[in-house]
Amino acid sequence: MGKIRLGTKSDLVVCLEDLITPRETDAASPPVEVMILDGAAIVNMLAPGNAKTFSGYASLVFLPCITSQLQHTSRMDIVWDEYFPDSLKTDTRKKRGKGTRRRVEPSSSIPGNWQAFLRIDKNKVELFAFLATRIATTETEKQIISTNHKEVLCTQPRDVAGLAPCSHEEADTRILLHIQDAVRQGYTKVSIRTMDTDVVILAVAAAGRLDIDELWVAFATGKNFRYLAAHEMAVALGPDKCRGLPFFHAFTGYDTVSCFSGRGKKTVWQTWKACDEVTDEVTTAFCALATTPTISTVDDFFYTWTH
Repeated sequence: MGKIRLGTKSDLVVCLEDLITPRETDAASPPVEVMILDGAAIVNMLAPGNAKTFSGYASLVFLPCITSQLQHTSRMDIVWDEYFPDSLKTDTRKKRGKGTRRRVEPSSSIPGNWQAFLRIDKNKVELFAFLATRIATTETEKQIISTNHKEVLCTQPRDVAGLAPCSHEEADTRILLHIQDAVRQGYTKVSIRTMDTDVVILAVAAAGRLDIDELWVAFATGKNFRYLAAHEMAVALGPDKCRGLPFFHAFTGYDTVSCFSGRGKKTVWQTWKACDEVTDEVTTAFCALATTPTISTVDDFFYTWTH
């Protein structure tokens, strides 16, 4: 009927978890040196509470959360989504429902329905830029890095040539640049906070490519929250399948890619496991597509990484 078939993306996370020994759900958070936050996910989780204005939200809700997390790490990166006109993601965002437009100014009143406010792209564009600017003025001796459109803002002076300017639309793939930058700076233990399955998949692929000891993903919320050891998953999966994993994820059903009729990710995953002899051919084909500039791939991830 003119619409793509939508599957359950998170099924692939379950497949990856089955490769390793699960971590105790009540275990303390793993010690890391760098924490990378999916900014949009954090804003979705942090309701305004008693904050009356956007300035109040920043000073009473958002920044206290950031500074409390900073106590357990040496560096923190907050990565925000971008919202481009005529994006392939536009249709996906429309499915989340309608919202209310509200200009983001320090003295503007916080809307009563926070989730409805966050359904409007222009609201988020202004809010993310506002919070990024406030983050950059945080008084701390530690390094906090926040993306701000194509650029980055830092609390401590440093060379940001490896991070900006950046043309990625979504935080999903831009997070990888920040992981790579952390590794180049000598850090070996990194954690990502997200609620997005796509970030988990990319983290496993990154762990298989980068010289990093530990890459953790603090994933989901509530009773489903857990820490995923992306580095262990990458070892269990092997380097060849790690290379093909992101395209496998997109090819078997993504926000803008239809899944197979009657065949979910678990079924396709089992097929791939049963046909190890074709991994080289599949991975080669996937990477060939990924390095062809004329083919549209997920958020330029493949082309960026292979060039």
